[in-house]
Amino acid sequence: MLRFQTAACTLLVLVLPALVPHLALLAGLIPAEMVLAGRLAYAEQRTVGALVNIGFLLLFTALVLARIGLILRAHPAFGRWVILGIFALFAPSTVGDLLALDLRETLLFTPITPVGAVLSVRVVLGA
Repeated sequence: MLRFQTAACTLLVLVLPALVPHLALLAGLIPAEMVLAGRLAYAEQRTVGALVNIGFLLLFTALVLARIGLILRAHPAFGRWVILGIFALFAPSTVGDLLALDLRETLLFTPITPVGAVLSVRVVLGA
């Protein structure tokens, strides 16, 4: 069985680099079609979408760190339930990646989201 600590660290290794395309989008370094399933047509939508995803990824990172016990040690159960909710978001994200308009997004992110879902369940289960 996959160890809790290994699952949590691997999940962080998957989640933190996911910030890069959203930051690159905000900086105008990559085409908008390459993130957010390529379905946001207006610059304002892309900016808001990127900012929401960055916030979500930072929150998710904080929750995993809380489950590991590095932060928010007083509320480990809260982190567990929120991570379980985030697990529920991985399934639609996988479908969104499969249906993305940009092939690069499909090829890059489709394999990552199901792995993230499995790792999230392991992190929810704890040590």
